[in-house]
Amino acid sequence: MKRNSIEQLLTEIDDFSRTRNLSKREVAQRLNISYETFRKWFQKGKGKKNPSQRYVEKMEKFLETQKETETYWKTLWIKILEWWRTQHRYSTIRELADEIGWNGQNLSNYFQNKDMPPKLVIEKIAKTVGFEIPALDRALQEAQRKTEKIKYLLLFLEEELRWFRDGSKESRDILRVELDLNDIGYISSFLTMLGDEDKFKRWLTLTTNRFNFFRKKDGQK
Repeated sequence: MKRNSIEQLLTEIDDFSRTRNLSKREVAQRLNISYETFRKWFQKGKGKKNPSQRYVEKMEKFLETQKETETYWKTLWIKILEWWRTQHRYSTIRELADEIGWNGQNLSNYFQNKDMPPKLVIEKIAKTVGFEIPALDRALQEAQRKTEKIKYLLLFLEEELRWFRDGSKESRDILRVELDLNDIGYISSFLTMLGDEDKFKRWLTLTTNRFNFFRKKDGQK
């Protein structure tokens, strides 16, 4: 990619972070890119580096997905506004707001100004009146929810493992006996390969390992 195109891409990423009040570190996490690598693309002077083609493609795909998602919500909000003009289910916007559990005055302002409210509000209205939520966005929301869950699980896991790291050899011996090292290797490689889609697909095709620890614990050794 040409230098000007790379600069334009980085500008779009920067705009994305500012419009959503995200720090560079948070954007790097969403992109699954090391923050130390990511921040160098935005530095001035000698410390500045350009992203590789692999990272460029990752950022382009990320922005494309974000734009698709935003388009889905805008389209759904327009559909709700059009529905409101002809519906006879609610006498006032406050009635609708009460049903979805949101502030009536705030919702009224959004309807009057045609501005798009938070996505959660749009989703609640759509579900209440029977509109279908875009399948793509449901999948993305579920992926985000599961990602957050895994993040907290990893934080918890690191805290527990740190105890063994700083503990005695005897405590680590117990860990080695109780846990299946093949399962540990599988989870470790699984998480590592998730960092790159091409590597993940190759790993998924080639690996013969599976997670078997709980089945073994049930007596099937």
